[in-house]
Amino acid sequence: MQRRDAIKNIGLSLGFVAATPTLLSILQSCTGDPKVEWTPEFFTPEEGSILSKMVDIILPKTEDLPGAAELNVPQFIDKYIKEVYSPEDQKRVKNGMKAFTDKLGVSAQDLPKVKEEEIEKVIASSLKINADQRKDMERKLREYKDSDDGASPENEDVLVFGFVKDIREKTIAGFKISEYIGEEVLAYDPIPGKQQGCISLEEATGGKLWSL
Repeated sequence: MQRRDAIKNIGLSLGFVAATPTLLSILQSCTGDPKVEWTPEFFTPEEGSILSKMVDIILPKTEDLPGAAELNVPQFIDKYIKEVYSPEDQKRVKNGMKAFTDKLGVSAQDLPKVKEEEIEKVIASSLKINADQRKDMERKLREYKDSDDGASPENEDVLVFGFVKDIREKTIAGFKISEYIGEEVLAYDPIPGKQQGCISLEEATGGKLWSL
């Protein structure tokens, strides 16, 4: 499957992404030059370097599409967590990032030097698990989120799993609602015409999901 086709089908496999005013306002505030070093608002600069590499591993640049980092997705995720997440959820993200970076086996100040290949190994260890393992991880993650004392689970793999899952979902959401993807990849019509009921998506947009 071509990458462009995969992007069109993201919504079918990972759920509908609603471009709410909150999401759009956060994304519109992340319009800086991606080539210029940015200063995270929630994560530390060193953690921000890991986040930038993570999003490009999840959605890398190809011949016909920019990578997630090029579309300022790391800035979107960082700002979204800072402005939307509850203090409890923010703490869980911090714990998740700490568990993730611990897997890399380097000091905090050396995080920017970590190669993408090493980061990809940690991501893969969370995503490439069988169905039974995933169910077990999901159960433990729910227990962690529902715990009254907010204590971290004994198995740090649960923290890494939850963190990778969250960043993956936010990467796809930020990517899908970016201006470039909305106008150049998804079906985009700034001035909708007549309503056509009972026709297939293939007939309406050539199989593309609508940009919102």
